Formats: sequence, structure tokens, C-alpha cells
Amino acid sequence: MRPRKESTALSVVVYGRRVRPRKRSFGRRSRRGVSDVIATILLLALTVTLFAAIFVFVTSFPSPSPQNSNQFQGSLQLTTNGTFIKSVSILHLGGPAVGGSDSVYLKGALDPTYPSFTGSETVASGIGGGATWNLGQTWIYSFPTPQPRLQNITIYVVSPTQLLYSVVLPGQAFNSPPTVIQAWISPANPGVGSPFTIYAVFGGTTTGLAPTVNLAAIPGLPTTAQSMTATGAANEWSYLVTSGQTTTNGTYYVLLSGTNSAGLTGSGALSITIFSSSGGSSSAFSVGVIFVPSPPNSGTTESVQAVVTYTGSVQNAALSVSFSGVSSPTGYTFSGSSPSGLTISGSSSVTVASQTGWTIPTPNSLYTYTVTATATVAGVGTVSGSASFEPSLITLSSPASGLVGASTTVTGSAFAPSTSVSFSVSGVGATVTSCSPGTRSGNTVTTTTSGAFTCAVTIPGVPSSGTVNVLATDATSGQNDSATYTVTAWTLTLSATSGLMGATITGTGAGFQGATSVALTFAGSTLTLSSCPTGTISGAKTSVTTTGAGAFACSFVTPYVSSSGGYAVVASDSSSGQTASGTYSVNAWTLSLNPATVSHTSSTTAVTMTAGGFAAGTYVQFELNGATVTPSSCTAGDGTLSGSTVTVPASGAVVCSYTPGTASSAQTQLIQIYDYTSGQAASATLTRS
Repeated sequence: MRPRKESTALSVVVYGRRVRPRKRSFGRRSRRGVSDVIATILLLALTVTLFAAIFVFVTSFPSPSPQNSNQFQGSLQLTTNGTFIKSVSILHLGGPAVGGSDSVYLKGALDPTYPSFTGSETVASGIGGGATWNLGQTWIYSFPTPQPRLQNITIYVVSPTQLLYSVVLPGQAFNSPPTVIQAWISPANPGVGSPFTIYAVFGGTTTGLAPTVNLAAIPGLPTTAQSMTATGAANEWSYLVTSGQTTTNGTYYVLLSGTNSAGLTGSGALSITIFSSSGGSSSAFSVGVIFVPSPPNSGTTESVQAVVTYTGSVQNAALSVSFSGVSSPTGYTFSGSSPSGLTISGSSSVTVASQTGWTIPTPNSLYTYTVTATATVAGVGTVSGSASFEPSLITLSSPASGLVGASTTVTGSAFAPSTSVSFSVSGVGATVTSCSPGTRSGNTVTTTTSGAFTCAVTIPGVPSSGTVNVLATDATSGQNDSATYTVTAWTLTLSATSGLMGATITGTGAGFQGATSVALTFAGSTLTLSSCPTGTISGAKTSVTTTGAGAFACSFVTPYVSSSGGYAVVASDSSSGQTASGTYSVNAWTLSLNPATVSHTSSTTAVTMTAGGFAAGTYVQFELNGATVTPSSCTAGDGTLSGSTVTVPASGAVVCSYTPGTASSAQTQLIQIYDYTSGQAASATLTRS
């Protein structure tokens, strides 16, 4: 029996009956499936085409400049008394290791001409000579001479191809300086001649903040610091670069700076890329020149750097840069080259530092310096860019030497126009009494529209005499220059450098500030002056007012001290801080016996007691084992005997006789002489054989 052929249709049982469903039409179903596949393929093709178009559009945007990934934290260390800065430290918090041959620049706000601020230090010198500065390692620099606490110190860490780190560290612990915490431009990709706005947000103490932006590195923009405008947002400021100002494409650094009402200044750098047309660059290759620190000042050592921008298509092309500088008028030149092995890839920018630092000359007249960087990219070509600067200059006259408190005329030129300039002498702020040309405001002067001024400046009290630096500084831009002033040495001469305690001597002072009050001390205690033939003694006789020439001459009695030796006599002017000193050596007080040995059984042997170094006119007594001794006599002229008391003559020497009598046994006995007024004492041993 053949098996029955089953239908391909499915069947189900419903309530006991077999229900056969209607047969499906496979032919019509197949035709609909082919149409769905074609639609899916078409949709996928449209999606891929659209994505490719978006990808091409996005990748046509120029790549941003490579950003530095290193992180650091700088700090200042104070001396034990908290009044001076003893060292600077920088902690490496993150990023790649830094080479030991890289450079660290320190710049002080009060005295930029101090040697620590005019050159650079290697990374290796601050990490014990190591080859690399690694994560978690601290770089330390100790100042040869501690710096004033109020001084702000700027740090730059520079590698051959990048400015790795910059920060302003406040020297004053109570008011933090303003800090640039964010900066940007809008639009982000301005073309040559196109307008754009620079924005900056400041942190720290921003009371009275007046931010500026220094655009001198960008060709076509102002060469002096420009004031920024508050935008309305908290601590946000802006500056508009109007249409038609920029002239050259490239990547440049601008300096943002702000000074608060406490006089503290903070700054930050912003990298700006100017394209040949808005949104992109058709010029494949450009180079610009910048200086670190900026602006360059006479006598400082600069890291000369080139910002090379390449927007072509070549990848990992060899890059070399050479530097050359000339002066006008002629007389000064500079040359340098980049490190070997540098490469650049389009589209990117790279900062290349010259292997040779340039110490800006300090001529006695105005000079303009022009530095050119010539960059060559293998297989692409060679381009050059340049930057010019004119360091500010000051000169001194009327006179260039004299007393503390004297006035000298300071003439400045090539400073920023209509900007505020302050003065200091060896880091100490100076008083300005008048200015013309220039507008005086307190102890600052606002320069003329040509950046000039002439001011009468009072030389303040400085730590030492001799050659000091008079510094004029524009705190907004950092422009400064210094000139030397010879401060007359202040001295104190004593009429006697050694003698008895209680002697009258004369102290003669010179080189002090004119018509100022000076006090004298002996071993730290204020002296009472007997008379002052030169100068005017005060009513309480504890100080003298110097003559107009800064001189005085006063007599005083050397006070009683507990031991012999050298003691400092110091003349101090508390208003200027001037001090001068001399040394007075108090004669040692002594006692000798002749003979020093006598029989303990003898009652008739006399002992001559000779004492010296005691204060003239005082009263002394002798003791034997603590009991008062009455001398039998004293040599004429060597003391006047009255009972057991001897009056010391002018020579300070006493010679008296004493018969010790018998003793119960052989022994040693202590003979002493005391001046109970001054506390002076001397002793000798008497041997009883």
C-alpha cells in the first residue's frame, strides 16, 4: 500500500475538526521580497554617499596647533623670618619627561637686573644634574641673596620646540595676583585682515583690575599694550581687532596682563593663528619670531623662537631654522640655529627655540634690533619672518651719585606711550617728587605719547652703599631699563677702638641721609649721648639729627658690660634703614699675685695684688675665700685706699699689699677683686705651702 501524499499546507485541529488553511501564494510573495532588497541597497548607498561628503567637509578644516601636555606647579619658599624669598621650586605633575638641557627662566618684578633674572638655568641644575626631569620630581633654585617678599616672580620653562610652562608667582602671601585662567579668540580661525575678538577670564584678586593685551608679535597690530574692555560676564574682558589690521598669516603669541588695586600683576600667553583667508590657509608655509620673556629688555637674556606654520600635505618633513639679528645703528649682531632632527607635518605649527640665548646689549643710546628667522622644510622650500623691538632706555643726571635721600633726575625714552612707570632702587620703591615731561601721580609717572618722561626721584634707604641700580618699570607691558647710581658709603668711626669700660669716646658718622635722626647703641643698648659737636642732639640725648651732608659727631660713655671683649657700636637711621658700626674692645680685667706661693705657717709675708682693666673712678674690694680683705696699703697712683675699699684710678689699674697671715694647713686660697657697681671681677689662686 502506497503511503498517502501529504499536502504541504499546514492544518490544525479546532474543537475536534481538522481545519485546512488556504494555500499561500509563494510566487507573489517572492516578487515583493526582491523589491524590498533593492530599496534597502539604494538607501544604504545614499547613506554612504552622505557620510563621505560630511567626512570630506569636516576633514577639510585645518588642524589646531599641537598642545603641550606637561603640567607643573611652581611655588616660592620664604626665609625663616618670612620677610624674604629664599628659593623657587617647580613640581613636575604630569606629562612627558623634560630634558636636562632645557631651560628655566626666572624674572623678578622689582629688580629684573638681578643676576638670577637676567639669564637662564638648565633643568639639570635644579634636579641634581639629572639627564631628565621626571614625573613627581621637584626642580629647585636658591637665590644667592634672598629676594624681597613683595616681589612677584615669573617662571618660564622652555624646551627647544615649545614654551612648556609659564606662571606668575606672588611674593606677597596676603594678596594673590590676578591670573589668566582662560583665553580664546572668536572666530577661532581669522584670516589676514579679518576682524576677531580676544577674550580673557581672570582669577585671583581682581579688585581694581585693568587688563591689557600686548599684540606686538602680530604684524600690523599695535606695538604697545592695549587696554581690554569688560564684557559684562564675571572677570571676563575682551579686545577687538578691527578689519584690515592684520597683514601676515602665521601663528603668534600675545601677552595678556592685568594689575589689581594692590599693585600685583598676573599674565598669560595666548597662541593666535592668522590664516591667509578666513576658515583656512592657502599659504602652505610661514614663520614668525617671538621672544621669551617678552618684551625684551636691555641686559636680559632672551630665548629667541620661531613659530613655524605649515598647512601643506607633506608629513614628517625635515625642518631647520636659522636666526640672525642686527641693530640700528649698527654694532650688535646675533646668530643662532635650531636643534637637529626637527620635523613638521601639515597641517600644524611648531615653536622652535634657538640653541643660543641672546643677551640684549645695554648701549647708552636708543637702538632698534631686528631678528629674522629663516625656516626650511625639506622638499617644500624656505621662508623668512622677522620681528623688531626697541628696548626702553633711562639715563641719570643731577647727579648720578650722592647720599641716601638725595634726588636724581631720571630721563626715560622708548617706553610704551601713555603708560604708568614706577621706580625702584635695588628693589626698594622710590619716591617721585616731580615730572616734566610726563604726568606724575604719586610715585609713578604716565609717559608722553612718545613714551618719554623726565622725573626727579629720591634715592631711598637701600641695603648697602656703592653702585646700585635705579630701575624704571612699566608694570603693564614689562618694559624696563636701569642705570647705576653710586650711593655714598655710610660710616661710623670711633675715637678709640679699645679701652676701659666706662671710658668716654666719640663716634663720628658720615654718608647718612641728610637731616635725619640717628640713634647709637652699644652691645644692643641705646646710648645716652654726652654732647654732639656735629649735628643736633635731641632733648632726651638718645639721638642726633645729621647735618645736610649726612654727618654727625657725638661723645658717649661706654656702658658697663658683664665680660671683656669686642662690642658693636651701631649708628642707625630707622627712617631709611641705614646702619654703620664700629667695634670697641673692652679691656680684660685681671688679677695677679706676687708671690703666688707663701708658707701657711708664716704670718709676715706680704702679697702684692695687681689688678687691671677696671672702670676708672669705680670702687673695688678684695676677698679671700669669700671674706672681705682689707689691704695694708696701695701704691701711689694705683688706687686710693679707704678702709677695705679702693678707688680705681684713670688707668684702671690697682696695686695693693695684703698679708694673709697663717693658715691651719697647706692649701690653696682664692683671692678675688670685685667692682660691685659694674659687676667686673677677677681672681687668682694663692698657694699656701
